[in-house]
Amino acid sequence: MDKRLTLDVDNLNHKLIITGLLGMVEDNGLSPHEAFTVLEDIKRQTFNALTEANNRRS
Repeated sequence: MDKRLTLDVDNLNHKLIITGLLGMVEDNGLSPHEAFTVLEDIKRQTFNALTEANNRRS
């Protein structure tokens, strides 16, 4: 498997996602399951923008 597709705890972008999830649990009082539900919604709502950014990069 491509190493870029797995968690890299030294990658700042991965750290920011983890920090956001932890903040939802610790600061917003969500359960881990609820935080992952929010993450899924974020993925759905940002996919098109990420695809456009990727196309501009190519």
